[in-house]
Amino acid sequence: MTSKSKFRPSPALVISCMALFLALVGTAFAAPKLAVRSAQIVDGTVRTIDLRDNAVQSAKIADATVGANDLGTDSVGSEEIAKDAVKSDEIAKDAVNSDEIADNAVTSSEVAADSLTAGDLASNSVTSLEIADQTINSNDIGPNAVNADELSVVIQRTNSKSLAAGTNGSIAVPCQAGEQVLSGGGAPSNYGVEMTSNAPSGNGWFYAASNKTGATQTITVYALCLS
Repeated sequence: MTSKSKFRPSPALVISCMALFLALVGTAFAAPKLAVRSAQIVDGTVRTIDLRDNAVQSAKIADATVGANDLGTDSVGSEEIAKDAVKSDEIAKDAVNSDEIADNAVTSSEVAADSLTAGDLASNSVTSLEIADQTINSNDIGPNAVNADELSVVIQRTNSKSLAAGTNGSIAVPCQAGEQVLSGGGAPSNYGVEMTSNAPSGNGWFYAASNKTGATQTITVYALCLS
């Protein structure tokens, strides 16, 4: 009778089988992913292209860490600045020039009282149309602020003539060169002389009347001229 021998695997076969088993199911035993921390990143090695779009948001930026030098030209538009976010004490002196302010962007309500002086205004920048009625009084005008050659003067020019009884007549008076007529009128020397016309005439004034009296009368015309 033939005896059966019991099979005993050698140590080398056991090790080979274990190696094959681990190779087949190795992914199940893979080591967990390791996180990369700040200390493991060499300074200056992370570039803009390494960051995902919108990866860096305002909550991840420390306060007061972004300066003007970090911003590109025209990178911040007016629609990106919250209303009242920028205060006057946060703007450096002379940081904003007139050519950086949109037309009509600054109104009187945004100018502090007594903050503008004559030196802040460009020559001929304020006209009479831009000054509200009764907004300027004597306290607003400094000593020697107005020179004599800056004042306009109203001068009355007159002319007279005799008008015989029962006749009609007219008379005119012009303003002088460099003057502009503002208004005018006329008057007789006595009752009974009726006005028939009273109106501007060129750069002067015209007056006409009819003498209804029985005596010679005088009529006078005048013009108010601005020099």
